[in-house]
Amino acid sequence: CSELIEPLPISKQQVLCCGTVFAVLWSIAGGLWAQGGLDASILFALNNAHFNDTFVTVIQLISRYGMAAIAGISLCYLVRAVIFNNPDDDKRLFLLIIFSFGIAGVGGDLLKLLFDRARPIVDHAGELSFLTSSGSPSFPSGHATKSAALALPFLFYAGYRGNFHQCIRILMVFIVLSVGFARIVLAAHYLSDVLAGIGLAFLCLPGAVVIGNKLLSKMASNKKLDTAAKRW
Repeated sequence: CSELIEPLPISKQQVLCCGTVFAVLWSIAGGLWAQGGLDASILFALNNAHFNDTFVTVIQLISRYGMAAIAGISLCYLVRAVIFNNPDDDKRLFLLIIFSFGIAGVGGDLLKLLFDRARPIVDHAGELSFLTSSGSPSFPSGHATKSAALALPFLFYAGYRGNFHQCIRILMVFIVLSVGFARIVLAAHYLSDVLAGIGLAFLCLPGAVVIGNKLLSKMASNKKLDTAAKRW
């Protein structure tokens, strides 16, 4: 317990990879927004009016509880780490999840104010079936940003091996994509909003690692990390 805490790994290649994904997704999102017609066509094609009530109910549940599901999975792993203290449980991961969610969430909300894009409910009032409402701007999607920000640290930094943990990773990816899909079906966002949100989460991940490492360096020992994990 007295061993010093190693920082979370971060390399130029990782930063470049995250930056590239951000650039690609934001380029596509910007193109869809600027072009307009394709973005709107996708929105109309996926609108909930085309699906039965059961499917729409499922979509509403995914939209409302998708982020909570990802956070719940991470919480189960954190509880396991605190109670059983297995060698495979890297408590640094959960600090990274906290910072990734916080930075991406705040950054996304600020970008909403900066871009101030109208929601589909404003642009297409009376043309679509709306089963959700929000007074905030549309770009980028907050649900897509925050769900991706919760999942990315686990996808790239969790050291768990084996088929079960690989299935958990696949489940997280499925939830993130389902949340983005749900926001379009419910006419809360355009596809460009969702792509921008996921891209933003990638961009914020290296920053979360840097900030997390600064805090880890102040803990000085694994004993303090164990105490912090219980607080988390």
